[in-house]
Parts: sequence; structure tokens; C-alpha cells
Amino acid sequence: MTGSWLHSGRGALAALLLAPMLCVADNGSGSNAATARLRITVTVPPVFRVLQVTPTAEGYQYRVWTNMKSIMLGGREYRFSNLGENTLSLHNPAAGAWIVHGL
Repeated sequence: MTGSWLHSGRGALAALLLAPMLCVADNGSGSNAATARLRITVTVPPVFRVLQVTPTAEGYQYRVWTNMKSIMLGGREYRFSNLGENTLSLHNPAAGAWIVHGL
């Protein structure tokens, strides 16, 4: 009796070993890599600082620091060649054009 059970058990065991396993985890291509996207937004407010004021015969000369390419003073646009420290000369400042410095 045990001999027939053992013989039929070996056949079932061999069938199980040869059948593909349905619950095996697949370690296929691309499973070792991950990708993500990260977006960072930085908002830089405009800055205009007066560093030094020098009175001249024609008006005033201002040494300023700015992170803008141009500014509007009294309805007139003044353009700078680079960002950072610049010199701004105002000849006969317009009435209503105010530059507050020393804050």
C-alpha cells in the first residue's frame, strides 16, 4: 500500500516541479531603476538699492545695486548694461521723481 502511494506521489511531485510557478516574483529589466521629476520654483523679487549719492553740477549721481535690467523713474526708463552694481546719473530730476535712499 505504501509503495503505490509513494509511486503516485513521485509522479505528482515531478509534475509540480516541471510546471511553471505562477507566484514567482519577476526581476525583469528596469526593475532596478527609478525615475522621478522634481520642479523647484524660485521667485526673486525686484531689488533696487541706492548705495551712494554724489551731488554733481548737473544733478545727482547714484551708485545703485539692482537685479533688474531697467527701472522706471518719473515715467522715464533707465537701462543697465548688467545686473548688480551700476551708476545712474540723473540730470535735472523731473518733478515727482523720488529716490529714497538711506533706509
